[in-house]
Amino acid sequence: MEHLFRGETLDGSIQSHHIHKLQEHLEQDLLLEPLAQNIVIDAVHQLRMTMDMESLTKELVEQGVSPWKAKILIAAMGELFTTDALWKKIHRELDDTLYEWKNVEDGIEERYEPYGVMLHIGAGNVIALSVMSIIEGLLTGNINILKLPSYEGGISMRLLKALVDIEPRLKPYIYVFDIPSSDTTTLQAIAGLVDGVIVWGSDEAIGGIRQLAPPHLPLIEWGHRMSFAYFTTHDEMERDIAALAKEICISDQQYCNSPQCVFYETEDKEALASFGQTLLQALIAANELYPPRELDIREQGEITWARQLIKMETILGDKQLFIDPLQQVSVMMDNQPMLKPSPLNRNIWLMPINRKTLMKVLREHHGHLQTASLSCSEKEHDILSRIFYRAGVTRITTCGTMSETYAGEPHDGVYTLRQYVKRVSTRRS
Repeated sequence: MEHLFRGETLDGSIQSHHIHKLQEHLEQDLLLEPLAQNIVIDAVHQLRMTMDMESLTKELVEQGVSPWKAKILIAAMGELFTTDALWKKIHRELDDTLYEWKNVEDGIEERYEPYGVMLHIGAGNVIALSVMSIIEGLLTGNINILKLPSYEGGISMRLLKALVDIEPRLKPYIYVFDIPSSDTTTLQAIAGLVDGVIVWGSDEAIGGIRQLAPPHLPLIEWGHRMSFAYFTTHDEMERDIAALAKEICISDQQYCNSPQCVFYETEDKEALASFGQTLLQALIAANELYPPRELDIREQGEITWARQLIKMETILGDKQLFIDPLQQVSVMMDNQPMLKPSPLNRNIWLMPINRKTLMKVLREHHGHLQTASLSCSEKEHDILSRIFYRAGVTRITTCGTMSETYAGEPHDGVYTLRQYVKRVSTRRS
């Protein structure tokens, strides 16, 4: 196990004397002058410029990521780390200067202040997600402690170590601990030292942290979400199906904004089956352009199990499986519309939908909804968007852009940076 402690690397398990030293440092460092955002942004810019892309790509490939996908992931990370993107994020999300007082009433002023010390519980399903979470904590002036996610492979540790080497003034603001989730004693001790916990992960992970953290501690939850694609019959439908298929193959449906289901507005079973065949052919074409990685036995077992169940239920006429000869992609047609997780890795549910029942189908998952990829005529767009937003969806995109983001984009319906600060006030007269 390797940890980062005020710029220094520690090996072995975290012991009680480390926690005691951490507490002492935090009490002293909270009195430091506010961390200027330009210091953080300049350091991230230098990190981006000096990143060894070839080495990072090789590292991801060694972890089982396809070479073409490693390049896409690293390029996406680089876009998030640009000076322009980070300043846009600050201006869009915080409105005004972090430490600047703003007059709100005669003699009364308000401004944003950092929470203080934030514990980040990282998730490993997106490369550098933990690093970005720490950068967001730095941009809001917080001291940040990262619990590394499992199966992360050391990339976050390496990037954050490089960041404090580039800018030593960041050393008091970054701690990285490789602590297993089963070590609840250490996690509980650290949670007792912080002012807020940022959790990335499943409902189970969030529930586990709720059990560990003191009741008074703010919990900022970035839990798992469900996303889907929605089609009506219109002139550009086949173009959008091809774009959706490409998205499914590039993402392998691993992210919260990846589609699990495709809803097609029809009551005609033959039309639905025809849609399924078209989607399968598009998936086959995209699969050739973006070859899949080798799946582990757990993933393969889950896919096989799902496909076998569908084959058995085909006899009852409720479901139908469209699969390619190499068994690398599939469309799983279910005549009962419901939003449900797919076995991922290029296997997508397809269901008919009636607009009158759409709200009921989506509301069964309110609180977990995120992105809807909408393919419809121009006159239908606003009507359907209204239903989606009211049901709980927070992002509506076109097919092929579900995984794309932009600087300062709200995350799950809120601005991230605004979650990491508090609004304080002072009365001067």
